[in-house]
Amino acid sequence: MNKSGKLLVPLIIIMLLMAMPAFAGGVKKIAQTGMKWLSIPVGARATALGGAYTALVNDASSIFWNPAGMALAEGRHIFLSQNKWIADITINAGALVYNADDWGVFGASFSAVDWGTIHGTQRAATATGFVETGDFSPTDWALGLSYARRMSNQFSFGGNIKFLHEKLGETLEGTFDSPRTFSAEMSLVAFDIGTLYYTGFKDLRFGMSLQNFSQEKAYRAESFPLPLTFKFGLAMNVFNLWMDQQDHNFTVAIDAIHPRDYSERIHFGCEYSFKNLLFLRGGYKTNYDEEDFTFGAGLLFKISDMGVGFDYSYLQFKNFDAVHTFSFDFKF
Repeated sequence: MNKSGKLLVPLIIIMLLMAMPAFAGGVKKIAQTGMKWLSIPVGARATALGGAYTALVNDASSIFWNPAGMALAEGRHIFLSQNKWIADITINAGALVYNADDWGVFGASFSAVDWGTIHGTQRAATATGFVETGDFSPTDWALGLSYARRMSNQFSFGGNIKFLHEKLGETLEGTFDSPRTFSAEMSLVAFDIGTLYYTGFKDLRFGMSLQNFSQEKAYRAESFPLPLTFKFGLAMNVFNLWMDQQDHNFTVAIDAIHPRDYSERIHFGCEYSFKNLLFLRGGYKTNYDEEDFTFGAGLLFKISDMGVGFDYSYLQFKNFDAVHTFSFDFKF
């Protein structure tokens, strides 16, 4: 067994041990995590593939899916994304990745949620049962630092450390004579870890990631965990099975997902590329009440010495308007 193989085994064991609380039996926990916005997908390419992206990661967007994919990025990458989510919620995100050669690959990222304006009310002993508290807008954002390293041509690993902040608003409590303001606000640190391994058979590879690992936090008395998620993915260009050419590629990806706050899910994705210039994508998600099919396309072209990529995805919902995601990639 080579050095990468010796490192792979303990890393897999560590990730599985960290994920054991999520796989534990007993009462199924449904919708019992905080900062659920961390589960909203980032990036049009990954979203168009139905989220089956754990083993396909290879650029700056890897930070949001499997940080080990950063190790495959060459030079410098800038990634920008906007996701027009349901209920007029918008997710803006970005990442910067720099390949420092023998030192590994370094990255930084941000994401923020625009919830829009919400009209506030509060329970009260009035004829209507409530009083109006005025308009407010919740605040959610994350800043992250990442590192990844390619240990060999086959094996890469990576990790993120994220500083998360959330403010849901303020309310008055206490007695009429001595009211006080309670601010539903908190900050905490979370971690992601991932691996990526090329098997040596054609370009078949598998990836694993554990996202949003952190301590539990409480606004008042009751604490809650983040949406801890364990993912295992496989991907391969199936055209390599019977032809050896570069103009046409058709990659198939499958992700098995175990979120902390729901039962297991399977994501399927496929991507056709022509001369690494034009990309057509599709995906399907299982075990969702609202989501199922996804579609998308992308372009990658050069402007002087800089590569510019544009991606779009369409996510179908059963009872909500479709979700549109746009992403830009700059490689130089």
